[in-house]
Amino acid sequence: MTNTNDTTTDLYERALAAEPRLRALDLAVRTMAALVRPGDMMCPGCVWEQVIKPLARPLIGNERGTVPANAKDPADSWDPVNLADLLGTLDEARERRVPADTETERWLRTDEAYDAVTDTWLHLIEQAGQADGHGIGPAGRNLLVRH
Repeated sequence: MTNTNDTTTDLYERALAAEPRLRALDLAVRTMAALVRPGDMMCPGCVWEQVIKPLARPLIGNERGTVPANAKDPADSWDPVNLADLLGTLDEARERRVPADTETERWLRTDEAYDAVTDTWLHLIEQAGQADGHGIGPAGRNLLVRH
């Protein structure tokens, strides 16, 4: 029987070897986890959702290879979301996807690759995180709150 941890580690190392930007993000995740001090606030869920996940999604998993849409100008008023428009935008993004011409590129777009990398990072931030609330920052200052 194969040890799942060894398999995950091998897949994690394969992904980092294939995508240099993942190595840079890995260094940032490990640094963030190492610098948490007692009394600091680091909610693993907040770190994942607001920092790591948005940076990782274009590099690994299903969103890899998609061409970003042009940024829209800010609207003067609130505009309700039309589900049909949203689904059309997703279809357009899939059509603009860069072809995966190598086995490694195809693999980097799989759930297996995404899970191997993100599970490793989630474990690191969960081990480092403080369990006393939401947010990120030094004691008494939540960096996720815009001042």
